[in-house]
Amino acid sequence: MIHCPPLAPLLALLLHVLPLPCEIRAQGTPNPEAAPKAQGKPEPATATKLAEWPALKETDKERVLSLAGQFRKDNPKLHEEAKQQLIALGDGAMPLLLQQVSDKDEAFNAHLFSVFDEALKPAHAALMARESKKPRVELRRYLFMRMCRFVDPELVPVLKAASKDKDEPTAFYASLGMLALKEREAVPAVIAYTKTKWKEVGAITAEVLPAARSMDAGNWVFEAIAKAPPADQMAGLRLVRYLAVKEHLLIMRTYLKATDHAVKKEAVNTMRVLHGEAPIENLTVFDAIQMAEEWLKKT
Repeated sequence: MIHCPPLAPLLALLLHVLPLPCEIRAQGTPNPEAAPKAQGKPEPATATKLAEWPALKETDKERVLSLAGQFRKDNPKLHEEAKQQLIALGDGAMPLLLQQVSDKDEAFNAHLFSVFDEALKPAHAALMARESKKPRVELRRYLFMRMCRFVDPELVPVLKAASKDKDEPTAFYASLGMLALKEREAVPAVIAYTKTKWKEVGAITAEVLPAARSMDAGNWVFEAIAKAPPADQMAGLRLVRYLAVKEHLLIMRTYLKATDHAVKKEAVNTMRVLHGEAPIENLTVFDAIQMAEEWLKKT
């Protein structure tokens, strides 16, 4: 275990930190190789939001159900045609499609979600929040996975409530959305979940968290892991990739000097991402030691 020194003395020396080889990315999409590819990108909230779903004609309701039924057939061409036609029907088709999400049919849900990925936008945030109160687990999980990417301050109460959901992925997405909105209380939950689920959620974490990149957000994570076990420090450093700013480089020196090689590896990858490079997830101990020394010379 390593112990991070108090932040105050470190931050007092920040003016002596050498410039970065390239700018730390304050906002926007991280290096595309920094995490496994995930669908879509963070979607900033917009000013105009829908208060109600548009009404749909009875004949169109029948058509929606008929098109959704095509997703159950073993024909990729029919799937794509149905998807495009459902998207073309517009917002009015969404509530009926949302009702079709099942807790027992993953393949069918995947087709519905592909429609929602393109059709549901930040303008639908309030309506999605309302739909998320329904009892179906797969629906809630999907909606919070989408809403956490909107980085919409108006969703904070909804995200806070969902962060206590009994479904762990749903609670995680809600907590991730909170952290992206600089809600400090979400830090422990995001660290705890990503510690064991990084392969599954690393990509969306990389997409969502840069919205919160700041001195404050970076400090919260560093403070949370300063005296934590190595596994927690590793998880925290993965988050720091997308939250830290150049003023945090002095603190990173402590982790580059870690005696625990797994922590050192994560420190190296954090430095790589902060400098616009892709992490090396299968980094060997030998290479981690060598690279850590190189980064220490640069900072």
